This record gives sequence, structure tokens and C-alpha cells, in this order.
Amino acid sequence: MKKEEILAKSRAEKRDEGEEYVAGKGRYYGVKAMAVMFLALFLFNLAQGQRNDIIFAMWWTYIGFEALGKYRIGSRNKLYLITAVCGILAGVLYAIDYILYVLK
Repeated sequence: MKKEEILAKSRAEKRDEGEEYVAGKGRYYGVKAMAVMFLALFLFNLAQGQRNDIIFAMWWTYIGFEALGKYRIGSRNKLYLITAVCGILAGVLYAIDYILYVLK
């Protein structure tokens, strides 16, 4: 492929690499902050003798779907698939446990 063809193809995609970079950085810091918040809520609940089912449901669901996205869009690494299945399953089970506890 010639240089002109590559440039034309890149322009036709209408991707803004600057915006993608900013979005990626935003996601990076957002995920870090979310992990800190999950940890803080987990520790608070633990100190108060409260259950952490809902915290774990959200955490594992996030981990599972992130791994699923990496598996489907990125490499077909089986570790991503295993992580996705286990994470989503754990998230669903924690959510069910939380719902059953609340409905008692």
C-alpha cells in the first residue's frame, strides 16, 4: 500500500486519534477511581458488619464484561474468555444472593 492510500484510508475512517487518546485516559482513571471506591465501600461494610454482596456483584460483573470485550475485540486469548465467564457468573451469583437476602 502506498503512503497516499494509507492516508486516504485513515481519513475515510473519520477517527480522531486525539479524542481516542483522551477517552482512553479517561477510562483509565475512571477504572482506577472505581476500584478505589469499591475497596473503600468493601472496607466500610466490613468494619460495620454489613454484607458486601452488591459490591462484589458490581465488581465481578465489571471484570467479566471487560474481559469479554478484550476477548471478542482483541486477541482470542482463552484466559480472557475464562475470566469473562467466571467474572460474569460470580457477578450474577452475588446479585442473586443479595436479592434473596433483601427479600427475606
